[in-house]
Amino acid sequence: MKIRRLLQLIIPLLIFVSCLYQRPDMDTDMTVDNPKFDRDNSPVVLFDAGHGNFHDIQSTYKPFATLLHNDGIVLGTHTGQFTEKLLQNVDLLIISNATGVQQKDGEMTSAFTESEILVLSEWIAEGGSLLLIADHDPFGNASSDLASTWGVGMESVWTVDTLRLNPEIGRNTWLEYSHENGGLGQHSILGVDTMNSAIRRVITFTGQSLSFDSTWTSILQLSNSAQNYKTRADAKILSPDHSTYFPVPGQSQLIMRQYGEGRIVIAGEAAMFTAQEVRIFFKTMRAGFNYEGYDNKKLVLNVIHWLLFEID
Repeated sequence: MKIRRLLQLIIPLLIFVSCLYQRPDMDTDMTVDNPKFDRDNSPVVLFDAGHGNFHDIQSTYKPFATLLHNDGIVLGTHTGQFTEKLLQNVDLLIISNATGVQQKDGEMTSAFTESEILVLSEWIAEGGSLLLIADHDPFGNASSDLASTWGVGMESVWTVDTLRLNPEIGRNTWLEYSHENGGLGQHSILGVDTMNSAIRRVITFTGQSLSFDSTWTSILQLSNSAQNYKTRADAKILSPDHSTYFPVPGQSQLIMRQYGEGRIVIAGEAAMFTAQEVRIFFKTMRAGFNYEGYDNKKLVLNVIHWLLFEID
């Protein structure tokens, strides 16, 4: 009877787990025709693994790491706090979906100490580069103190933009950016020298929006119809209740700037940089640079190349 009762508990759990998962899509195309770097002389690139990060290069961001590897980059990880000594020989630091401590009101504390924020800011000003990625709720709160150092606003929300939706996809928080819909900005990162690296269409897979000042260049530009919803459920149905959302005209999901001698790229959506397979019960979806018909793979490489001063 005990075994029967145990099976009654385990079998539904196994069925549930098999119907809900998010995993790296290692079958996607991660080749790089003309690698930019030599692995024997790779720039020093670190991926943050010390701030409760949701993503890591052994699981959900493994396709991202593989793509960079195929471009000649040796990608390392760091599990401690950021210090001047740690960063002194680093060319590029990548932070994706850091987390802080969840509070009773649902918000999250900063993932970074004041000392770390100061160290990062000074390091970038002296020539380092940072790729900061902070997704939808709850990740915006965890990185907002860091982003605000450079005049960027983040919140833990779910962004919808009816002028960036593709009705054929049918998901309100999956946004499409193209020259035709006015979503792609003006920057060398989008229109580099060859046809193989030019960006014409990009898709994001549920994120937040970023407010920014004139020191930043917007790459994935939201329209004046953009709205931030306070819950995913309300964003999914485009709730008409005004208490569930607020307008964010002119904000962005990807911005970049020169800061002193260094460079910064901040993204409000994380899946676009990797390749994942997401299963929700009986429906399996691709999310990332494995989503056909978009230039996300080129965008990832171009962002990294710009941050490493390979693109002006």
